[in-house]
Amino acid sequence: MNLAHPVKLALSFGLLLLTCSGMAQVQTNVDYKLFHMGGETSVRSGLALSPDGNTVACAGAQGFPLFLYDWRNDKILKKFDVGNWYAGAKVEYSAKGTYLLLQQTFYIDWAPNKDREVDFEIVNAESGEIVQKINAAHSVAIAYDESFYVVLQGDDVSFYELPSGRMMRKFTVENATNAVAISPDGKQVAVSHMPTAQLLQDVPSIRLDKKAIKPALKYRQMISIYDAGSMELIKTINEIYDIIYRLQYSHDGYRLFSYSIPHTKMQTSTAGRQGYIYMIRMPEGDVLRTSFMSLAPYEPDFTENNEKTLFGVVSFDVAPQINLYDFEKGKLENRFDTRQRLRDAINNKMAGDSRASFAFLPDDSIIIVTGNQTIIWKPE
Repeated sequence: MNLAHPVKLALSFGLLLLTCSGMAQVQTNVDYKLFHMGGETSVRSGLALSPDGNTVACAGAQGFPLFLYDWRNDKILKKFDVGNWYAGAKVEYSAKGTYLLLQQTFYIDWAPNKDREVDFEIVNAESGEIVQKINAAHSVAIAYDESFYVVLQGDDVSFYELPSGRMMRKFTVENATNAVAISPDGKQVAVSHMPTAQLLQDVPSIRLDKKAIKPALKYRQMISIYDAGSMELIKTINEIYDIIYRLQYSHDGYRLFSYSIPHTKMQTSTAGRQGYIYMIRMPEGDVLRTSFMSLAPYEPDFTENNEKTLFGVVSFDVAPQINLYDFEKGKLENRFDTRQRLRDAINNKMAGDSRASFAFLPDDSIIIVTGNQTIIWKPE
């Protein structure tokens, strides 16, 4: 099945919508450059910037290889035949740049309320060798010192040595769901799970609302923090969330981000698949009220910039967007809207699939891949 044709139809339909609604309401992105990633024309599914800021790892879709890309010189450095899933992969660099973590993605989520089980690969970022394959897992995270990785499968949180894959230890989180994350110091592990009636009694936003308890038990989730060494529970965050698909620590470890999407029975938005990224102050575990919205149909990229003044999130409105928020206040500050380039995309036979991926470069400009396009944007 070739998805290029439905992609072109989607772009044409998007352009028609623009023609009908008018371009005046679209925010202008004036300072950007278009690249073709060393002449490559394949559709890409995700990117990550190496810790030294020099190389971009870019995963391909539809069986195309992963590229290592010199973004300063628009040059492909290496190609790895890894992550050969049809819809491609999300990709992350480990903290020291030794490994790439690839997570299988899909074009359509056929079971949006079910726990996600996908395949992962840990790849040597120098040689392209697949170091470990992890099948049917909810989530995988590599420790910052790269000595081990953690896998959430079912209710089990398992620690494995890198690169050998030898199991080191594991513990069980009852009714665990989709997400696990390791703190940058390697001392704590965050895990998403279903709530219990007892845990809900400690949640200020719900404990006095008896009518809210029952749906919360069915449709909401919570986050608990464990000691990575002793595997003892440290605390459960006193808040409830929608279905959590990703937990991610900030680079300095002082924030824990959770990305969640409402259960379809709790979805009230008519604008699409509305997800939110919430912040928790760590190590205290205090729930912060700042949040960031995304309408991305896929699990979006999100991260803070180098100065911790902005928070970037992939979203979607006819075409992919990169939204930049004030990191502390949550106010939308700027946006790169790829629908402004739909006419160019069609004229130049550019392909896309409604996904985008991005990373902040060392000077806080932003590299974006969407479809077979590569863009470097300098926000005002």
